[in-house]
Amino acid sequence: MKEKRANEAGLKKGMTKKSIWITVILSAVVLLIAGSAVLIFLLTRDKEVPDGQNADGASLVLENQKWEDFLYSVYDDGTATLTGYTGDDKVVEVPAEIEGHTVNTIGIGCFNVGEECPMEEILLPDTIKRFEAHSFGNAKNLKRIAIPQGTTEIELGTFVYCSSLEEVSIPDTVTEIGEGAFSFCSALEGIELPPNLKTVGDSAFYMCKALKSIALPKGVMSIGEGAFEGCYALEEIDMPDTVEQIGANAFNLCESLTEVKISEGVTVIEEATFNNCLALEKVILPSRLESIEAAAFYYCEKLESIPLPDTLKSIGEYAFCHCIALPQIELPDSVETLDKSVFADCTGLKKATLSDSLTSIPDYTFAQCTSLRSIVLPRGIQSIGVYAFVSCGEITELSIPDGVTLVDAYAFSEMNKLASITVPDTVEQIGEGILAYTEQVTVHCREDSTIHEYCSANEIPVSILDD
Repeated sequence: MKEKRANEAGLKKGMTKKSIWITVILSAVVLLIAGSAVLIFLLTRDKEVPDGQNADGASLVLENQKWEDFLYSVYDDGTATLTGYTGDDKVVEVPAEIEGHTVNTIGIGCFNVGEECPMEEILLPDTIKRFEAHSFGNAKNLKRIAIPQGTTEIELGTFVYCSSLEEVSIPDTVTEIGEGAFSFCSALEGIELPPNLKTVGDSAFYMCKALKSIALPKGVMSIGEGAFEGCYALEEIDMPDTVEQIGANAFNLCESLTEVKISEGVTVIEEATFNNCLALEKVILPSRLESIEAAAFYYCEKLESIPLPDTLKSIGEYAFCHCIALPQIELPDSVETLDKSVFADCTGLKKATLSDSLTSIPDYTFAQCTSLRSIVLPRGIQSIGVYAFVSCGEITELSIPDGVTLVDAYAFSEMNKLASITVPDTVEQIGEGILAYTEQVTVHCREDSTIHEYCSANEIPVSILDD
């Protein structure tokens, strides 16, 4: 077969590309982790408050005064903000008042004491209502803390890098957990979230490696980007139907998560939301879902069931790539677009039912689906992309529907059991090596069609169809 010989170099080059995209997506995961780490540098920023004023608009009167083991600043509304701690007590009791000024705020990086300070517990008075960015960040030995009633928000990076933190009591007045609030709290196994919580911010529990379960109270509306990313021990997540948005990478690298029911209010599964959830077996999607974005379920190696709702319109690149336990997939006719590599490397996939609304089979869609035996190509497709079915070694017969005009390079290469493929005369463009290393195949086509000429030039057996 001339095609095999003539295109061997091209096939090897293409197969190199095939391995490259796997490397690329793995590299992307590393970059996501690195990108989230950069967040820590951003956490030292407070919300926009004019210089010399506190969050209530009061003006600074005295700055960084010393009282016992504390540094503090005073504002003209009579309040004080703690700005530092210089002691070495294991249990630190924060005063409610200093020199007649009510202490109501823990300032930026106030207890950023690293490993040098043996502080294990902080007792906060009820006068505390606000935590500025990084308030307790990097307090490496802090184990226990109770946040006072009246606090409404746990701010940017409040407990970031508190790597010994085990117990946190959050009052029911808290409605928001801010960006990176508990990120890198690697000893935190569980936390009870307050009933009035509305928002879990970006990277809120990022790399909380010991966190095993989380129950989001009814009323939570949004889960931020990377909110639980890197929570390797997280086994379950209770998600109320009030959730309307789940950010990209929200559960990326949650390697112990086995089952998830996504809130009915969610219409988009964003990029890499459940990427690398290695133990995830079952997903229940919302009935109004419209889009599954790039790498949403990439490398979910144990995923066995994911029924797709008939509202779904699009599926992004690598969305189900390397879901090696997935035995079958059925795309509802509402699905109009697929991106490349959607089901690539799903080595356990045996049957795929495609949407009649599709107009193309993109590059690498079923690449390396080595167990795929049954697939019917939709009548409305116009193109079949590069390596679309490469190494689908169990398929024995294929029929390309009328209307397809392009079959791109190596689309049906290395399909060792493919014995019969019917190609219509609407196919006008043929990429190199479309049947390279597919050695048992006979092409059924019309005489003098583009594919007939291609087969003749490459010594591929043909069977001429009657008019």
